[in-house]
Amino acid sequence: MLSKFTVANVNIPIAILIRAMICPMMVKVDFSAIKRVHRGQMLKGLIVTWTTNWLIKSFTMFLISSFFLVSLFSAKLGLIEPSLAKEYVAGAILLGAAPCTAMVFVWSYLADGDSLYTLVQVATNDMIILFAFAQIVGFLMGLNRVPVPYDTLLLSVVLFVVIPLTAGYISRRHILRTKGSE
Repeated sequence: MLSKFTVANVNIPIAILIRAMICPMMVKVDFSAIKRVHRGQMLKGLIVTWTTNWLIKSFTMFLISSFFLVSLFSAKLGLIEPSLAKEYVAGAILLGAAPCTAMVFVWSYLADGDSLYTLVQVATNDMIILFAFAQIVGFLMGLNRVPVPYDTLLLSVVLFVVIPLTAGYISRRHILRTKGSE
């Protein structure tokens, strides 16, 4: 029944539930923290994060999953059907291309990390997702010969990033204005 509510291959009820899960984390994103980035250690760390997330992780996830799933487990060992191996690689591409913002907060908290630095990392990665995710996923899916319509990618970015980020930003401003920072 839920599959009837699908637009551009995106299930809307699932999207709503995922947004409900993401929005509370997005309230923690403080975009004003970006202005506090100073030249030095914080900027160097951000460059490492951006390079890892957007230039290394996505492509290595594609290469490693292609090697193991397609070349080894499917072609050489015959453990996975070729079409299924390509679908698994597609899943790995989606996971590799999307940095998880919620876990950054959790790990930073557990490691007693710098909360300002964490906020800057999350805020800047969220901004990069808006522009880079669909292009990287589309490119890597093309290399994997899995057609993904760009309307699906763009709708996913809007539903899973733009709307929760906007809702979090508006909620944060409202909460700070009415309740204060504590």
